[in-house]
Amino acid sequence: TKQGVLLEQLRDELYPEWKTPTNAVSIYASGSKKAEMLMLPMLTCFRRIGQAQLLRRMIRFELGRCSRIDAKTLLQSVSTLNASILSSENPFEESPPELKKFCDMSLAVGLGDPLQTVFMATDPLEGLPVLLLLCVIAYVPKLSYNAMFGSLSKNKSGYPIDGWPLIAGISTLLKQFHPSYSKSFLAYIGQFVRVSVAACFERKQVRKDVASQLTEDLRSMLVLVNQFCDISSIPKSALHEHIPQYLMEMCSDL
Repeated sequence: TKQGVLLEQLRDELYPEWKTPTNAVSIYASGSKKAEMLMLPMLTCFRRIGQAQLLRRMIRFELGRCSRIDAKTLLQSVSTLNASILSSENPFEESPPELKKFCDMSLAVGLGDPLQTVFMATDPLEGLPVLLLLCVIAYVPKLSYNAMFGSLSKNKSGYPIDGWPLIAGISTLLKQFHPSYSKSFLAYIGQFVRVSVAACFERKQVRKDVASQLTEDLRSMLVLVNQFCDISSIPKSALHEHIPQYLMEMCSDL
C-alpha cells in the first residue's frame, strides 16, 4: 500500500537508529505530513484501548486489596498454586477446564497485570515502530507535564487526548508483538530526542518563544518515554541504551 511504501522509505532514511541522519528535521516533518490522515484514527484507537486497560488495572488493584483483607487464605493459596504451576516442567499439563478455573480464581483475587496481557497472535508489521514514532511526534506538542497529576495532560481543553491513556494504548499494542518492536520504538524515540537536542543548540538565533516551545516538547517526550517504560515493565537500562542518562537530566533542566 501507499502507507507501507512510505513507512519503508522512512525506515531506510532513519537507519541506523543510533546515528543522527542528515536532514533529520525535514525527514520527520515530511513523514508526519504524509501520514497525517492516519493520526486521528490511531489516537482514537489508543485512547479507547488505554482507557479500558487503565480501568482494568484499577479494578484488578481493588480486587487485590480486598482479597488481602477479606480473603487472605484464598489469595495465598492461589499465589502458591500459581508459583507451583509456573515452576513445573510442563505448566500446561493440566486439563483446559482446570486451567480456566484457575485463571478465573487468579482474576478474582487480583493477581497479574492487565497491561502485560497478550490478547492475540499477530503477523509481523515491520513499519509499526516508525508509525508509532510519527504518532508520538504529532501529539506530544499538544501535551505538557502536570506536576499535580504526575503525568502528561492536554494543553487546551478542546484536545481529545491525555498522556496515560495514550501511553497505555501504545504499550498494549506493542505487547501483542515481539519485544524487538518495543526496543525499536525506543530506538526511534531516542534518535528523535538526540536530533531535537542538537537542533535546540544549533539554532543560536532562534526566537525565545520558539526555543521555549522546543524545550517543552523535549520534556514532554522524555516524560512520555519514561512512563512508557514504567507501564511496560521495561528496565531503564534499556532506555539509557538509546537516550543517555546525562542527556535526560540535561533536557529536564532546560
